[in-house]
Amino acid sequence: MKHLISHIRMWSGEVLFREKQPATHFYLVLSGKIVVLDRSGRIIIRFYEADQMFGLPEVLAGADWKHTTIAYGKTEITSFPASVVFDRMENMPQNHQKFLDQMAQLSI
Repeated sequence: MKHLISHIRMWSGEVLFREKQPATHFYLVLSGKIVVLDRSGRIIIRFYEADQMFGLPEVLAGADWKHTTIAYGKTEITSFPASVVFDRMENMPQNHQKFLDQMAQLSI
């Protein structure tokens, strides 16, 4: 499973994902900053810094990204494929599965 997890180095302004692309991975920021842009691409509506994870609700819901995200400055992230969660869900206790279902609702 470890081979599915990627370490990504990004430069300022580099796009991580674009609005309307399928959410197939969730992310952990290791250093730097990821910014979420409004639909015009001009206004920062949210940002994620070191030790913050994002994208899990969208992945769980099988949603498309609602916004475009870019690196702000030199940024390093870890990318986790959806399979990291989905492959383990079958063996999770029922209350854990319910929690993940609730997390998925956060993206809708």
